[in-house]
Amino acid sequence: MLCRMHLLPFATRLGTVRTLWPSAETIFADLQQEMERVREFMSGFESLLSSQGSFAGDRAQGSVTAAAPTSGEGFSVCQDVKDFAPEQLSVKVVGRKVMLVGQKETQNADDKGAFSYKYEVLKREWDVPEDVDAEALSCSLRDGCLRIAAPRRALPPAPERNVPIEVAAQPVPGAEDGA
Repeated sequence: MLCRMHLLPFATRLGTVRTLWPSAETIFADLQQEMERVREFMSGFESLLSSQGSFAGDRAQGSVTAAAPTSGEGFSVCQDVKDFAPEQLSVKVVGRKVMLVGQKETQNADDKGAFSYKYEVLKREWDVPEDVDAEALSCSLRDGCLRIAAPRRALPPAPERNVPIEVAAQPVPGAEDGA
């Protein structure tokens, strides 16, 4: 003979079924929120890079640039280049632009046969204002900071000239009445 217990569906016999695993909706909602936070972070990072004039090949970490192109002494830029040796850096003037390029290769091999290769490139460029003498550009490297500077152009002395004084004829009082 069968008892009533065997005839009832399985779920109703056990009552409420509980599990230790979270529901799938909760997992995917948390994952979706995390992905949104990552997207916001990446968009903020991209806008930061684009505002500094950098591109994907640039080394953005640790580079501090301070430019004073409109200051009274002329053009001056400081760039952090502590990761590069002086022979790995080059500065060029092309038209009204100053271009800094740094290239560095590192190869490592250990006794187990593992090999690593790293190639770093640093590229920056700045516009030189019209009132600055780009031909007198100078560079100096001190404590890992490359300073690029150029003085303002000296204005040519104005030649001396006499400026004539124009005298406007003023009516003489009484001359208009009697004539």
